[in-house]
Amino acid sequence: MNKISLDKQAHFWAGAAIAASVTLYAGPLFGLAACVLAGAAKEVYDATGRGTPDVWDFVATVAGSVVILPILLGTY
Repeated sequence: MNKISLDKQAHFWAGAAIAASVTLYAGPLFGLAACVLAGAAKEVYDATGRGTPDVWDFVATVAGSVVILPILLGTY
């Protein structure tokens, strides 16, 4: 089995943290939206030459929210 890179793990946990934090104050739809927006904004920022844009970074960020939200809502 392949090892998941530290960068993808960081994106996953950042997405989970963003979604969880926003969900606690504004609800799950806003938590998911904030995570998607943050992930997309990070990749746009990287595309300006300040990093390496990678669609899989975005996917890992959103995956963090997709995993954490059902746990927070008790629907796992």
